[in-house]
Amino acid sequence: MAEYNITALGIPLFLFFMLVEYAYLRIRGRDLHRFNDNIASLSMGICLLVSDALLKTFTFGVFIWAWSSHRLFDFASTSWLTWVVFFFGVDFCYYWFHRIAHTYNVLWGAHVGHHQSEEYNLTTALRQSAFQYAFSWVFYLPLAFLGCPPEVFLVQFLVLKAYQFWLHTQAIDRIPLMEGVFSTPSSHRVHHAKNPIYIDKNFGGTLVIWDRVFGTWQPEVAEHPCHYGTTTPLRTWNPVSANLQHWSMLFRDSLHTRSWWDKIRLWFKPTGWRPEDRRRKTTKLQKTGVKNRPKFDPEVSALTKLYCGLSFALLVLLVTMFIFLSPQLSARELAFGVVLILAGLVMISQFLEGKFKLRLVEVARVPALLWFLTVLWTLPISTQVSQKLELAELAPPQIEVPEETTLSALPWLEKPAVLSGNTPAVQHVTWHTNGTQGELEYTLSYELSSFPEHVANILSARSTLQEGSRSWLEKQL
Repeated sequence: MAEYNITALGIPLFLFFMLVEYAYLRIRGRDLHRFNDNIASLSMGICLLVSDALLKTFTFGVFIWAWSSHRLFDFASTSWLTWVVFFFGVDFCYYWFHRIAHTYNVLWGAHVGHHQSEEYNLTTALRQSAFQYAFSWVFYLPLAFLGCPPEVFLVQFLVLKAYQFWLHTQAIDRIPLMEGVFSTPSSHRVHHAKNPIYIDKNFGGTLVIWDRVFGTWQPEVAEHPCHYGTTTPLRTWNPVSANLQHWSMLFRDSLHTRSWWDKIRLWFKPTGWRPEDRRRKTTKLQKTGVKNRPKFDPEVSALTKLYCGLSFALLVLLVTMFIFLSPQLSARELAFGVVLILAGLVMISQFLEGKFKLRLVEVARVPALLWFLTVLWTLPISTQVSQKLELAELAPPQIEVPEETTLSALPWLEKPAVLSGNTPAVQHVTWHTNGTQGELEYTLSYELSSFPEHVANILSARSTLQEGSRSWLEKQL
């Protein structure tokens, strides 16, 4: 399925759980969602998904290279011991990435976006820095050198990230038996709080045993209810500004401080450190934490919110298709998609702040968005289904299949309903011998002509074709 980025299939699922949380909290009389903050958090999540779609091949490719060429040990991906060992290994590496990202200025700039929201709900889980994965992959390379199979690492990493989604809620109180061992909503609320007692605590991903071992454990205390956000408030819904907030401050400090040594070491000093001549009495350092304060919440009309909501819904549809189809897009299409997505997010954030100076940009942006939606919806993709069967070598099976045919012309292969028309297909049947064994290989190529077909191919059509072709091969032997 390398022709798709199936990460996009999780977007509707995440949105569903967010709506469930919202409904549950409203029924319980708790208003813990704000429209503008939710849009801002989801906008940050979109930026991360787009950057991940562009960076994933490189970052995971480095892991595969390190494992292939420089691993010290061989672990079988079929062994349960491998999965247990590297479950703890992945979680351990995440703990140290997470802790170091809170410790040094340059890495805090790639993580601070996750902490900027002044609310705490499931939308916060997707509020991530677009640059985080550009740094975090380095912390997992030791696993490749130790021999962690790439498929094991990928599954464990996805499990780690999926587990953290449900931690970002106030709908779940403390959980007996889990607290102090596994990460829970309670322990992770502590991590996100800006109260002085909670700053830089509970870095664990799936487990918090590392926090207990390395002295960063702090349980939630009833006398200190959590209040959220960063010690230096963001005060904008703009996801581009949010991603660059800390680094822009570091850049200004390095530009204006008089000491050349401070210009360099500023980036690598502990979080919150600033040159002496750039410190301001009103600036709170990250390590100190702050008391509760009024939230950033500019008022806009209901009509503005409606327009922003509809615009954002269209963007979510575009982003889902863009990420899903990204392996098939040209560099020009990728660049155009990124610019279009960022422009939409910035315009929505501006309107939610009551700023309308750029409203004429919508005259060009909206038609461009609708056009690109149509392009992605109707993007044709050629894909394949292959089967291999090993059998004792007696004689090559006599199977006659035309070199070119169509799915509908093959009476032995039922065409899935999701594939429309006489889909062009090319088949190849090859017979390989190896000693006393032989291998029969069959390949069926077919074309998908719309986004719904692409999704259906992943969810059902591919498996239907695989099963149909396997059954046919077995009948010929």
